[in-house]
Amino acid sequence: MARFLTRRYVAVTWSEATRLAALDGTPWSEIRRAEEVQLLHREEWWAWWSDGQVTTAISLPSSLCPQSLTTDAVALISEVWESDTRVPQCGWATLTRVDLVLSRERLPQPQNTSGFAWSALERLTVRFTDNLEGVLHCWYRGYDGGFECQVERII
Repeated sequence: MARFLTRRYVAVTWSEATRLAALDGTPWSEIRRAEEVQLLHREEWWAWWSDGQVTTAISLPSSLCPQSLTTDAVALISEVWESDTRVPQCGWATLTRVDLVLSRERLPQPQNTSGFAWSALERLTVRFTDNLEGVLHCWYRGYDGGFECQVERII
């Protein structure tokens, strides 16, 4: 399968990509194309692909709806995707490998919130799909126009 990305949409055929490009003003020369990728998981707003990319799911055909990720992986990816954070510090691949969140502990409020309206830190102990355990730190920062959710892996 091929994947085509315009400024706002994703398509799996060139004809659909050109139609969507006309809607969002993407010049044809700027449509990004990936050959031989597979859609591995899709939620309402985002999709995960075999080349490790997480993209918008807006405009994907409803018939394409694989569900290969765990509930906890989907929840973590959705938290980051719905925030103003572009890519989690730990990378999307780390989040897609989360099998189960074993514990979630809210850590004390940081002293310096860097001018954000609020800031919180959670320590997540997770089990990955390879049965290894790890620790993730999830930062939540709010400001006038929205919020950020950043995830980093602690070794």
